Amino acid sequence: MERIEAIYAIAQHRAAYSPEEDAAHELAAGWMREAGLEVSRDGAGNLFGTRGAPSVWAGSHLDSVPTAGRFDGVLGVVAAIEAAERLPDRALAAVAFRAEESGPMGSKRIESVPDAYLEVHIEQGPVLASLGEALGVVTAIAAQARGVRVFEGRADHAGTTPMDARADALVEAARFVLHVRECAREGTVATVGAIEAEPNATNVVPARVTVSVDARSADAAVLDRLVDEIGFEPSWRSEPVPMGDGFAAVLPDAPRLVSGAGHDAMFVPNASMLFVRSLNGGVSHHPDELSSEEDVSLAIDVLTRALDRLTA
Repeated sequence: MERIEAIYAIAQHRAAYSPEEDAAHELAAGWMREAGLEVSRDGAGNLFGTRGAPSVWAGSHLDSVPTAGRFDGVLGVVAAIEAAERLPDRALAAVAFRAEESGPMGSKRIESVPDAYLEVHIEQGPVLASLGEALGVVTAIAAQARGVRVFEGRADHAGTTPMDARADALVEAARFVLHVRECAREGTVATVGAIEAEPNATNVVPARVTVSVDARSADAAVLDRLVDEIGFEPSWRSEPVPMGDGFAAVLPDAPRLVSGAGHDAMFVPNASMLFVRSLNGGVSHHPDELSSEEDVSLAIDVLTRALDRLTA
């Protein structure tokens, strides 16, 4: 927990390849050396603390969003270092990937592939807390589809144009926003997160409005149906990524969850993920982001057991 605070003290926002992210990596490199690991970096700047010829990795990222809390990404890195220190005779690697929040950029450019990659991460949601469970095993990372809808109207004077004579693009866009929400049913989520109105003037009826759409589901076919029902053309899409059983074998009775957020584990082959309960309503990317010391301790115990099993 002290190490998590030490990373946060560098800066709340540690942008991709910034001096703040550099400083976080330097701090983590020192902890890796203290744990008896050999420190190296690859061409993307990903940080590795290795022992022997490791085919099993554990880690996460140290960069952060502008409104970040303490735990997102950082927990996975410091947990990996702690677990590696507890297994001094095992060949393994603790990893801090670069620029997860901006791509990810680092994990997409790894230069070798592990037989297993384990990532401990806060849930960033309220499900485990609602279940009264400290830990959950991630079964898959959800597929995502992103695109826009454009609504065309006519610019008119806001004071002289009768209401029944207007072609107001923003009114049509507002109806669409509600439609997006209504289309998202069990097993899916859909979000309008950005709206651009033109000419964006107080006294002009909006002539053109562009609305973003972000739709997600762990089932690719369900996502396809959601996109069709909403009625937008995706400009970017990712497929669902199933997770391995690296943690499931250690926690057979833990809740199973789908991750709606993307992670480095999407891009590192043979990945498994463990979620740690988020408190404060599951808030994340915010200073109120919180997981308890007790839950973090349990997660590191489980990570150590999983690494012990995979490196035996």
